[in-house]
Formats: sequence, structure tokens, C-alpha cells
Amino acid sequence: MNDQAAWEQAVSAAGSWYLGLPPDTRTTLDGLIKEIMQLKQQLVELVTSSGSSAACRSCGGECCLLGKYHVSVLDVLAYRNTGFAPVAPDFSTNPACPYSDSSGCLMTPRYRPVTCVIFNCQLIEDRLTPAERETLHEHERCLRDAVKRAVHTSGTRIDRPLLLSCR
Repeated sequence: MNDQAAWEQAVSAAGSWYLGLPPDTRTTLDGLIKEIMQLKQQLVELVTSSGSSAACRSCGGECCLLGKYHVSVLDVLAYRNTGFAPVAPDFSTNPACPYSDSSGCLMTPRYRPVTCVIFNCQLIEDRLTPAERETLHEHERCLRDAVKRAVHTSGTRIDRPLLLSCR
């Protein structure tokens, strides 16, 4: 099975699995997904306000290489719960991330994978003040905790890479 077929199968399977959850579990999971999306947005806004965009443009997005396994089941459920279709990946861009193009990431910050949101290279870390770094680390701890609670609520590893969930 090629990556595109695996993607389509996994997105469909994630949706079916979600619909099969008991209503109270779905409700709890929906709240956690909303919290996770807000924390992702806050993390990206913090590093963006420090000037990360200029650093990313200058390096060309080295951290975005090999990103095809970063999107998780949880990330796809965020799209589903907000009524938006997931970004259409382009797997022909190997090794570049299939969820980006020459202008950068195609996903808005709140939909980005946890790995993509929490990783900051040294160029970005150096732009942050000590107080910003502490805030960033606190938000990251909260995000990781919310993901753990979502995994516990769902009873399965929904933080697992989507493309590996159907192979």
C-alpha cells in the first residue's frame, strides 16, 4: 500500500473509530481536543512573536524534513471535530514534509502535530527571553498532559502516527 492509500484508509478508519466511541467518551475527548488545539495555538504564537518566522525562512525548514509520520490520529480528529477536511498531503515531496509547500506548513497552528509545535531549534530558543522560555515550557507540559488525558480517555494510542495506525 502506498502512502496516499494508507493516508486515506487511516483517515477513514479514525473517523469510524471515533463514531463508535460511547457518546460520553466522545464528549470528553472533544473537550480535550479543543484544549489541545488551544495550547498548540498558544505555543506557536509565543515563538512567532519572538521572531521565529525569520529564523525559519533563513534555514529553509530543516526541522520539517521527514515529517510524514508526525500527524497523529488525534490531529485528524481535530479536523473532524471542527468540520474541516485535513490538509491533503503530497507524498511525492520526499524527504520534505508532505504537509508543507514552498511557503511552509499548510496546517494552521492549532491543527499541527504535537512534534511540530513543541520542537524549537537553537535559533528559535535563542530568540526567547528566559520568561518566554519558561512560559513555553509550561505550555508544553500542559499540552503533553492534555494528550496523555486524551489517550487515557480514548483507551488507545491516538497520539500514534496516523500513517502507522493502519499498517
